Amino acid sequence: MVCSHAQVEANRRNALMSKGPTSPEGKAKSRANSYKHGLTGAGVVVPTEDLEEVDRRFAALEAEMKPCGELARGLVSRIAVLMLKLERSSEHEAKAIAHKMRKAEAEFVDAKLAEMENYYSWIAAEPATNARRLRSSLEGIHRLLSVMQDLRDDLAHPEGHRWDWQRCEQLHHMLGLRPCDVPFSRARALSDAIEGNFRNLNLADGGDLDIPARKQWAETALVDLIDQEIGKLEALQANFDHEALALDRAEAMHRAIFDPSPAATLARKYESAIERGLYRAIKEFRELQPLPPQVVIEEAVAPDSIEETGSFLPESMGEESEIVDVDSIDLTVPSPPARSGQSRVDPSKKGRSRGHRRRN
Repeated sequence: MVCSHAQVEANRRNALMSKGPTSPEGKAKSRANSYKHGLTGAGVVVPTEDLEEVDRRFAALEAEMKPCGELARGLVSRIAVLMLKLERSSEHEAKAIAHKMRKAEAEFVDAKLAEMENYYSWIAAEPATNARRLRSSLEGIHRLLSVMQDLRDDLAHPEGHRWDWQRCEQLHHMLGLRPCDVPFSRARALSDAIEGNFRNLNLADGGDLDIPARKQWAETALVDLIDQEIGKLEALQANFDHEALALDRAEAMHRAIFDPSPAATLARKYESAIERGLYRAIKEFRELQPLPPQVVIEEAVAPDSIEETGSFLPESMGEESEIVDVDSIDLTVPSPPARSGQSRVDPSKKGRSRGHRRRN
């Protein structure tokens, strides 16, 4: 939508009336609006309360490292910032892990319940798959038992059965079936018989009874079928591996130590980048800063023991020991003995190829 010139001018005048925060407290809050964690900034991107800590560390590092120029002082300042960022990053990760560990057990139970509720809500779409998944956990078995018991109570109600097509469909879903599957299931045949439709029953299924009696027979048979399914679920619940479930629940706290979420992965990358930057700054400082002056170490030998001839008399030797003249010592390194089958090489001929001869 294109704005008219009058609207543009009105928006400009309204914008001039916006002053933003005026108090020092409001300005401080506004300054930190876009602050996230301070791990990726190129400069001193730290909270205001950490600026004093940066100054303190810079003063301590300056006294310790003794930078000899503006560039060296800049590297020391960067080292101070990176050290603080690295500590804050590690502290943030430790607190996040501690928080997840405190809530790990409760979140484990909640995740199990949410998973089973999701299976139950989608059981009509995929009854076989979701009914099987519900039977794979203790929470799912509890949910199936509760639903089956409610269906039985509706069917065997003392004031008369409360059975309809919706309950028939729900029973089939709990069994991992669809009521419209062909051939019809036993539950579908009995449900139709309760309503007076006996075409899917065999003659042995109350074929010699009148219509009211046969309806009552179908209702009793369907109650027995539900009781059999309840018995199977109770047996499955009794034989469930409770020790494995307790172990999974207890290990949830240990699994919470590592966070594979994208946010945690990104935070670890930031921490690694800070650590690399810190080591790089320290390396650059060492390359830039000149070596400290060498400390002159006094000789252990007294000056009086050094003779003009270049020889010296060790203190461990007696007065009668002979003075050794260092100029008379032969320092020539003897040549290694030639190996058997080999001849010594003349140094004057060194470097010539073995296969070449001097041409006349």
